[in-house]
Order: sequence, then structure tokens, then C-alpha cells
Amino acid sequence: MKEKSEDAMKRIGIRPLLVLLGYGMLLCSNASMAADSTYVLRGKVMDTSDNWLNDANVTLVPIGVETQSNANGEFVLKFQIDEPLKRNKRRAFATLQVTRSGHVDAQIPIRSMNQFTSEEPIVVKLKPKPVDSSLVGFTTEMKAPEGRKGTEVQFHVYIPESVKRVKAAFCISRHGMGDITKPVLKSFAEEEQVALIGMLGDPVQRGVASVDVLDEHLKRLAELSGHPELPEVPLMTFGHSNGTGFAASWPRDRPDRVIAWIAFHPGFSNYLQFPNTEKAPALVMCGTIDKYLLRSRQDQVVAKMRETRNAAMCVMMEGGVGHGPADADSAWELITEFCKAAMRVRLGEDGTLKPIDIESGWLGATYDFERGGRQRLEVAPYSEFRGDKSTANWFPDGAFAKTWQTYGQNEPAKKVRPVRSSQ
Repeated sequence: MKEKSEDAMKRIGIRPLLVLLGYGMLLCSNASMAADSTYVLRGKVMDTSDNWLNDANVTLVPIGVETQSNANGEFVLKFQIDEPLKRNKRRAFATLQVTRSGHVDAQIPIRSMNQFTSEEPIVVKLKPKPVDSSLVGFTTEMKAPEGRKGTEVQFHVYIPESVKRVKAAFCISRHGMGDITKPVLKSFAEEEQVALIGMLGDPVQRGVASVDVLDEHLKRLAELSGHPELPEVPLMTFGHSNGTGFAASWPRDRPDRVIAWIAFHPGFSNYLQFPNTEKAPALVMCGTIDKYLLRSRQDQVVAKMRETRNAAMCVMMEGGVGHGPADADSAWELITEFCKAAMRVRLGEDGTLKPIDIESGWLGATYDFERGGRQRLEVAPYSEFRGDKSTANWFPDGAFAKTWQTYGQNEPAKKVRPVRSSQ
């Protein structure tokens, strides 16, 4: 396979030079791409909700250079050719092919020389793949909040066949990395007898004015799944980026029903400060090179919430990680461990919620931003913690505190796709 690829590259006279990260444009001044010139194609990969997508595979065909989008969705392809590259039968000089797990592949034809000289990077938006057959759900129309254009919303639920009665529901905004089909989530659902509920659509995925508008749709999911208890069980919620608005809407409106909530790489800091968000355990995950973190420093906001509201909140700072997950499966494993811990300390045998006892939890040291990278931070029971208790990270119990500590120290697993080269 490698020999065939190299032969094909030689036939079209390609000399790949570099694949770099950043912005740029594909430069060209003639009707065909001139020989013996260096070209740079820059762009950004996003989903249909405008979240940056890291680790998307990007290939320029037939030239054959390829790379992956970086932590903030950016990519750069740089190359030279020996002979002019002319239009193909479809009147395109080249085709940009973009693939990513969980999304529909995209092919962007480069037909106009204006695209080669544009100062704007090429923006590729990938659609999410349809949900799998293990889910039940429906699509409906809802009123879009001001500033949002879409009205269509998808509601789906996954409940393992072994679950006779649901103990809790995990409501997930399918904004960004939100997904209810991950094997780690399905295992969590079966182990803890939890329903996974996914919501996708402009009126819902970034948050709602009141969660009351979702009640009728949860009842319909209950009917479709055969679990009438679904609308009444305690909840956990998740949101990525602006999806944090969704996750935080539930403790804001129904703190008496929320076991815990998770904000993954929040887009803004105001969501974290909604009224009542301090009343349910919260895990806030941040990437240290995420542009949104660098603008808003959500880690400092959580420390302030701990100090001023005695909030049941903790931050996981992922060293060297951008807006998307470095490894989605590892992130979901940490998230589900947090959910389990919250269920252990809050969910009573009769299904009712116990109040939070801050001093019965554990504390962890705050991340040293200047030091950077992955860090092993001190954790200890509340009474034994040696640092500033008022701003320290708070954990439901020791088991999760130690999981948090280990996750913060270890480099995330990541597959690196090599760049093809004929040199």
C-alpha cells in the first residue's frame, strides 16, 4: 500500500515538504498550479454547531499530502509540485478530504482560483453520524431562543435491556463531544442502572430559558422506552463548550433533582455562575491551550465559586489540551467515575437525594498554571487538607479524588497518524 501511494505521488510530480499547524492560504497566480512553487493550504475543521474538531484527518487529493487538525481545529498543508496541476474532469484542481470518527466524511472540491488566493482559511464543517439502532427517540420542532436559527430538536434515550427500573438519568447535550453511544457510557448505564438521554438542536443544546420546556419531551421518551419513571428520577447533566449552558440550566432550575453536572471545556464562564450551580457537585474540565480558557480562565471562576459560595465544584486542568478532547474515551471514563462518586454520596436507597456535606468530602490542590503540563496535585480528606480549603477543588469522596489526581498526572493516550512523504 505504501509503495502504491509513493508511485502515485511520483506520477503527479509531488514533493511533500512539511505539514505544519496554523492558518494560511493556497497560493497560485495562474490557471493551473505552477511547477517549482511552494503552496500552503490552511483551514479549520468544525462541527455543525461551530465547535472546533481536533484530530480530524485532512488530505489533499491527488497531491497526497495529509495532516490532522490541531487542538483548536486548525490545519496547514505545505507542499511543492514538479509539474503544473490542472483541472480534472469535474473542473477541480484538487479535493480536500476530511474524516473524523463519529462524523460524516467531507470532500471539498477546489474549483476556483479565488479559493487559492483567499486570505480566509477554508472552513470545513462535519455533520454528526446518525444515532445507532440501540436508541429510541424522535425529532420535533421547538421555538428557537433569540439569536438561534434552528427549530428542529432530536431527543434520544438509551436504556440497557438489563435495567428494569431506572435509578437516574444522564442528560447529555450533543453539542461538541456530547454523545450517548460511547461504549464507556453504555457500560456505565448498565452498571449503575442509568438512562442516557441525548438532546441535539439549536433550541436546546446550548441551554434553555427554563427546563420546563423539556418536560413533555422527557415524558414522550418515557413512553417510547417503556420506563414511566424516567421523567421523575434524579438527573446528571453534561455539556461541552456552549453546551455548558445546557448542563448548568438543570441545577439552576431544579437543584433538588440534580445529582451532579459536568462542564467539559466550557465556552464561557457565566454558565458556571448560574444561581444554584453550587448546590450540586460539579466537574469542570479545561484544556490549558483551549482559547476559550485563555480568554475566560474558568479555573479561576471555579476557585471564586468555592470561596464565595462554598460550591461543591472541582476543576480538571488537562495540560496541553485544546478545546476538544485529547482522548474522548479517557475523558468519558473520568466523567463517569465522577458521576458514580456523586451517586454514592447523594442517591439514597429510596431514590431521594441527600444534601451535600462539604466537610465530608475531599479536597485537592489547585493547578499551577505557570508550571503548566500534567501535574500530580495533593488530595486529602477535608479535615486533613493542608492548603487553602476555601479555594481548593472539592470531591464527593476519596475514590474519585484519587482518580482525579491520577488523571491529572498522566499524559492522555493519543494515536498519532504519520505524515506520508516520498522523500
